Amino acid sequence: MFDVNDAAAILLRDLHHETDKRRIAMDTCLQVLRGKTHPPAARRAFVAAALEARILRSD
Repeated sequence: MFDVNDAAAILLRDLHHETDKRRIAMDTCLQVLRGKTHPPAARRAFVAAALEARILRSD
């Protein structure tokens, strides 16, 4: 199963260019880990950053 910790690790490890979408995804993952927002928000932000970086394929 894929969780917020996995998403944050991928953002740090595989997304090397600092973009607004990557920054937003990282910030949102941290907010989830701190209990300040819900996981679906992090998922949406992660998907946007991953699509931009071309490490995720849209169907």
